[in-house]
Amino acid sequence: MVTLAANKVVPLARMLYVPKQGFRREQLVIEASGPYALHENEEHFVIQNKDCCRAILVTVRARPEGDR
Repeated sequence: MVTLAANKVVPLARMLYVPKQGFRREQLVIEASGPYALHENEEHFVIQNKDCCRAILVTVRARPEGDR
C-alpha cells in the first residue's frame, strides 16, 4: 500500500487536500479518529472534518490496482 498522507491533523470544519497521484476513490483506505466526508475534484481527494467539536487525525493509503 502507498501512503498518500500520514497522521495529518484536520482542524474543525476544515479540509485536507490529497493529490490523486493516479489513484481512484475505490482504492483508498482512510483511517480517521472521527467522522469525515470524502469528496474529489480533478486533481485531489478532499477529506472534510465533519466532527462538531474537535480536530481529527487522518491517514490516507491507496491499494495498488490489482489488490482487493
